Amino acid sequence: MIRRTTALAALTLTLTAGCAGDTTERATTPAPSSSPTASPVVAGPPWYDDVAPAAAATTVGPKGSACTLSMTFSVPAKWKAKAVKGGADFQLGPAVPLCEIDAKPAGNIGFLRVWQITGGTPLNPQDTVDKYLAAFDGPKEQQYRRTKAGPLDAFEATWTEDGEPNRAILVSTLYGKLMITLDGLDTEEFEAMLPAYQLAKSSANLPK
Repeated sequence: MIRRTTALAALTLTLTAGCAGDTTERATTPAPSSSPTASPVVAGPPWYDDVAPAAAATTVGPKGSACTLSMTFSVPAKWKAKAVKGGADFQLGPAVPLCEIDAKPAGNIGFLRVWQITGGTPLNPQDTVDKYLAAFDGPKEQQYRRTKAGPLDAFEATWTEDGEPNRAILVSTLYGKLMITLDGLDTEEFEAMLPAYQLAKSSANLPK
């Protein structure tokens, strides 16, 4: 099994260009899960729906931006986006990294990452996320829900790894599914970066 921490640590060292395809094969050992439901408003952990989006400064995804994607979204000031070169070398389950958006220039330790979902036979959204999580070292407390990313249909997951929170949102676009993930050094960094994640989620749209 790919160690997620090793793969993501290597990923941060290899950035420059890249983009890719769609869907994936059937999961064989999905992580434990609770049934996804329609998206209720949940204040505080694990969903933090009371956290307001950050102010938008830069748009990621359009042609000519740091990462050309099949959707666009906004990020706050000072967050640094770079496309991933050789993303297949860092693939986790069905997810191939396309773009990494670094919070360090804004004073936090963590990343928003954009992943292309690849493969042959499409999975349902929860199977897709579970197969991604199968590359983790013992994810726990998984919860799932159907939601929206801007006007786009989406499926969101929250979980912990080594006691620290993580978040992912799987978004349907005209050219397959993309996934945005948020992870930080620890819970404090994760919570500090949540406004950036909420901004990406609320501002997501198809390229114009």
